[in-house]
Amino acid sequence: TKALCDGAQIPTARYAHVTSLDAGLGALARFGVPVVVKADGLAAGKGVTVATTHDEAEAALRDLFTDAGGEAVIEEFLEGEEASLFVLTDGKAILPFGSAQDHKRVGEGDTGPNTGGMGAYSPARVLTPELERRALDEIVRPTVAAMAAAGTPFSGVLYAGLMLTADGPKLIEYNARFGDPECQVLMARLDCDLVPILLAVARGTLADHGAAQWRDAVALTVVLAANGYPGTPEAGGAIDGIADAEATGAIVFQAGTRATDSGIVAAGGRVLAVTGLGDTIGTARDAAYRGVDAIAFPTGFCRRDIGWREIARAGD
Repeated sequence: TKALCDGAQIPTARYAHVTSLDAGLGALARFGVPVVVKADGLAAGKGVTVATTHDEAEAALRDLFTDAGGEAVIEEFLEGEEASLFVLTDGKAILPFGSAQDHKRVGEGDTGPNTGGMGAYSPARVLTPELERRALDEIVRPTVAAMAAAGTPFSGVLYAGLMLTADGPKLIEYNARFGDPECQVLMARLDCDLVPILLAVARGTLADHGAAQWRDAVALTVVLAANGYPGTPEAGGAIDGIADAEATGAIVFQAGTRATDSGIVAAGGRVLAVTGLGDTIGTARDAAYRGVDAIAFPTGFCRRDIGWREIARAGD
C-alpha cells in the first residue's frame, strides 16, 4: 500500500518498510515520538503499536521480529481523528458506500491495547461531505487508477482507514472487506438490495448502477468480548438474554459463540455485536445499550462509551 501511495502521490504518513530487526532499529532513529509500529500483513486488527517512547517502539519491533521472515512498517504519528470510508469498485467505476468510525482500543476513553474493534457507528459525520470528496478524489480514485494501470485492477470492497488531519484526509491503511464491527452498522443503515450491487461489481458494470440507498438514521454497535481479550480470552462463559435483547429492537450479531446442550457459550474474543438504530447518535446509542443490558454474560465486558466523540459534538 505504501509503495502504491508513493507512486500515485496519495497523502499518507511518512514511513519506513523494514524486513529485519536491525533495519527496523536503524530506521526508528529517524522518527520522533509518538511513532507507529505495524506488522506488514494481516494481524486481526491488533498488529499496531502507537509508541510514546523509543523504548516502547523498540520493544514492539522486537516482538514483531520474534519469528524469522517478519516484516514491519514504521510510520510517523498523524494527529487527528480517524474515520473509515467504504467504496465498491469493479476496477473502473467507484460507488461510495458509506462511512463509519471504529473504536479500536479495548478501554473506555480509547485506552489500552488495540483490538479488532470494540464498537462503531455510522455515518461518521466528522467525515464531512467536503472531506469525503477530497478522500475520494485524492486517495480512492488514484488508488483504483494506479492498480488498473499496473495491470492488477481491483474489484470488490475498498475500506480506506483515514486520519483527518489539519492538512486534510490521509490514508492510514486499506482493507479489502467491509470490516468488523463496521459492517454491522453499514448493513443496518442500508436501504436497498445489496446483491445487485455486488453482481455489478463482479460483472464490471458498476457504472450502470445507481447510488446505494440509505436509511435516514444512525446505527451504533457495541461489541461484547470475553474477559481477557485482546490477550487470552476466557472461553466457555454462559450467555443468556439474546432473545430479550432482540425484543428491545436491537440487532444481535453472534461471532465468537458456540451452541451447547445447556445453551450459548463464549468461544472467542469478540463474542457478540449489539446494534441499535436511532434518529440521532444519542438515540442509536441508547437503543444499542438497551440491548446490551438485556444480555447476561458474566465473563464478558464491553465499552460503555461507543460513539463518545460524536455524542459530545452533537450534545446528545
